Amino acid sequence: MLRSKQEIAMRSMRLAPMVLLIGLAAACGGNDTGSGDGEVTGITVEELPAAYAETLCDVLTSCVGDLWTFFRPGEDCVKGFTVTAEEELSTLPTAIGAGRVKYHGDKVQKCLDDVAARGCSGLGQREPESCRAAIEGTVAAGGDCELDSECSGEQYCKVGGACPGTCSAYEQAGGKCTSNDHCASGLKCSTAGFCVAPAQQDEACNQGEPDCADGLICLGEDAAQKAPGTCRLIEDTLSGQAGDACSLAGPLCAGGLACEIKTVSPLAGECIPRVAAGAACHAAFPDECPDDQYCLLPANPLDAGTCTDKPKAGEPCAKGVGADANICAPYARCDAGVCRELAHAGESCSTNATCYSDHCDGACVTANACQ
Repeated sequence: MLRSKQEIAMRSMRLAPMVLLIGLAAACGGNDTGSGDGEVTGITVEELPAAYAETLCDVLTSCVGDLWTFFRPGEDCVKGFTVTAEEELSTLPTAIGAGRVKYHGDKVQKCLDDVAARGCSGLGQREPESCRAAIEGTVAAGGDCELDSECSGEQYCKVGGACPGTCSAYEQAGGKCTSNDHCASGLKCSTAGFCVAPAQQDEACNQGEPDCADGLICLGEDAAQKAPGTCRLIEDTLSGQAGDACSLAGPLCAGGLACEIKTVSPLAGECIPRVAAGAACHAAFPDECPDDQYCLLPANPLDAGTCTDKPKAGEPCAKGVGADANICAPYARCDAGVCRELAHAGESCSTNATCYSDHCDGACVTANACQ
């Protein structure tokens, strides 16, 4: 049975649900830090989320190409990460006012330039030194904290049962974590909540194995059989041209094409051009229809369907191929069978996917702030 794009994104891309990328926000935003006395020059705190989002999305495009639109059709990378960064940074002015953070707006551009220059290789690394110079934590080891960025040096804000947390050294392999930001450089926080070395090219991934290293994608995983996938280079994965064979095990199709499913076992098909609004369509990944439509299929999912408008907020979720393939318009998510607009921090939620932050704890919460 086909998995929904959201589940595929969660398991194989490990980018989109914003957790990994908020790790890079730690480099220039999410690991907030900074404030100086007097007038701020350069990039202000208010300007930082959008500036960060533009830099991050440029890096992502260079690293993963069309994967953003593959998993988030009709949604804009910069808009999404600007909102997420604004929420991550919402308490930064308080930390600045209390002196726990020093912000040097005239140094932020250097930080962003260095993030851009490191490109894909920087996604799994700790932030450049220029970012620490721009957004400077002042709380020493063992001190109380509410934000990772309040901690000086190679530390994060380690939170136990309640706030405040304690500034502590980054976790080494095997250490407990709730975010990639809590792990030492080069490690990732696993779904089990421990810092681990990511899987490398051609190594097993997910289903009990580590996530792939940045720049790789996990293909061929079978959740039903609890079989892991294999880490593949992203640039090799999105390579299928019109008429080429394609499958979830790879290769996937290049931008502007969709893998139209011909067989279910194994799940495989042929790369074809996407179709126009209202046109006939077939089950495919990504969907063959325009971003604001989906292929409404008959009882037999291998028969032809029709491109149909995706339901908007307040309307019942549409069903794609697969029992849990709930479909909503861009910037909306399925919540208890009804589409709702993506939720902001503090708004109610039922799943991580409902939130801009991709973190739900009864209400949407930010990835790294003390709650």
